[in-house]
Amino acid sequence: MDRFLTWYSESTIGDGTSTGPVYIMDRDYQPRVVRVHAKRVPDATHLELDIKDDGASIFSNTVRLAKNSNAEDVAEDFKPSATTIKRYSAVSLDLTPNGAHGVTVTLELVAEEDEEITDSNT
Repeated sequence: MDRFLTWYSESTIGDGTSTGPVYIMDRDYQPRVVRVHAKRVPDATHLELDIKDDGASIFSNTVRLAKNSNAEDVAEDFKPSATTIKRYSAVSLDLTPNGAHGVTVTLELVAEEDEEITDSNT
C-alpha cells in the first residue's frame, strides 16, 4: 500500500522553519521518493528542505532545489536508519526558502507489513 504525504506552502518565510501539517503514521512505512516543485523558483540560492521523523532527518544529505530550478526528485538519499518510518511517528517538513514561492513537497511512502500488527488482528 502506498501513502503520499503532501506539504504546500504558498509563501515560504523564515529559515529552517517547520511548515504545514505534521502527519502521524498509521502503520510502518518505507520512504521511497521525494518530489519537490516550486511555482516560483529559488532566486537567491537553493531551497533546502528536510523531512523529519520524530524530529530526526530521514535524509543522508539535505535535499536542495537548485537556484533557477523548479523540480527535483530524490529517491536514493534516505538514511539507512530511515528505512522504516514507524507507526505513530510524527513526520514534518522544514524549509529554508531562499526566495521560492508556491512550494509543493510530496513524500511517497510504501507500507511495510508488520507481523505483530497482523498477528494481533487474528
